[in-house]
Amino acid sequence: MVDYDAAVAAVQDPNADPILLAKIAYENPEFGANVAVNPRCYPGLKRWIAEFGDERARETLAQYGFTAETFGGPVQDQEAPAQAALQAAEQQPADAYAADQYAAVQPAANQYAAQPTTDQYAANQYAAQQPAAQAAFEEPVATNPYGFTAEQALTTTDQMQIAQIAQYAPELRACIARNPNTYPALIEWLGQLGDPAINAALASRQ
Repeated sequence: MVDYDAAVAAVQDPNADPILLAKIAYENPEFGANVAVNPRCYPGLKRWIAEFGDERARETLAQYGFTAETFGGPVQDQEAPAQAALQAAEQQPADAYAADQYAAVQPAANQYAAQPTTDQYAANQYAAQQPAAQAAFEEPVATNPYGFTAEQALTTTDQMQIAQIAQYAPELRACIARNPNTYPALIEWLGQLGDPAINAALASRQ
């Protein structure tokens, strides 16, 4: 559990680790209102606080126009994001965990812009390694409202963006499965979905 002094310091830090804030909100509910107004409190955590936080935290969020309904209604049949974060932290490496947690809770934001030079290099490298698989792959039509494209899903090296595409652009998950930069924890998750297209994409990696 995060001790009191560390919690106080974290909620006042504008550069606080978002995962630490989630841990504090879950383990120290009295800090919920402070976590909610921290600039590093991501929308998914605000949603959790809006539904499961104490009265003061919910009122604080309501003043900023955030309620459970703002995020599409209450979370149903899902583990609370903060609790899931604590469990996942014990099972995954730090980098993979952070990306996985963001995939679960943070909406696709335009602030994570693609990096054309790096992405183009990754695309060329990928095409050189698996020309047959690339030629046989039918690129899906992107239908997500966040502007993610099949090309981004296939080539981006940004782990945060990869996680966000997997969460918010399900039609592009087969592309994510083919991306050589997709982190192992997400590959494992994709394999558990039972989608034939995704399974075929995963098989092409081997």
